[in-house]
Amino acid sequence: MKKKDKLAIIQQHYPKAQTTIDSVNHFIDFIEGQLDLEPSKVMLADSICSDDVNSIQYPARTQEFLGPFKMGGLDGFPFTGLTGMGAFASHVPDEGAVGIYYGPHIGITENGTIGEIHRHGQSKNSSCCGAAKGALNKLINNLIIEGNITDMDYQMNTIEQILLNKKKGFCQPLFRSKRQPK
Repeated sequence: MKKKDKLAIIQQHYPKAQTTIDSVNHFIDFIEGQLDLEPSKVMLADSICSDDVNSIQYPARTQEFLGPFKMGGLDGFPFTGLTGMGAFASHVPDEGAVGIYYGPHIGITENGTIGEIHRHGQSKNSSCCGAAKGALNKLINNLIIEGNITDMDYQMNTIEQILLNKKKGFCQPLFRSKRQPK
């Protein structure tokens, strides 16, 4: 399937979606054209999910920029934390600027199923982003234990805690019983 055909499927759900290369090129155009910054004065960072499908091949134009400094873990959350952000900030040139490419991701299959992709070499679709989908399923089924963050699954547990803390806020309408009035 051609790139434009894949993008058309994605744009059915996310009309403004762009390829990574196009979005990075627009960012570079903005830095150089609108902000009038020299690329060698811009320190790049990215905080994207560590999923293998997110291996970014930055366009050749980014070679003039500094970085990228890698901050992301599962679901794109910047797991380098405040220490990583401090380290990143200490790499910015005098009179320089920063650019951070951030975001979680979600797969979409050729037939438009959201939350899955068909990976090369596999006979069935698999979750994408599996961490986000897994945490959301645990939240919906009330399986997240408040305060549970373990050393062996720190990143996933942190994502779960973030969702749990948001449940009573903007997510509450999703969890109403069918018997409760709206």
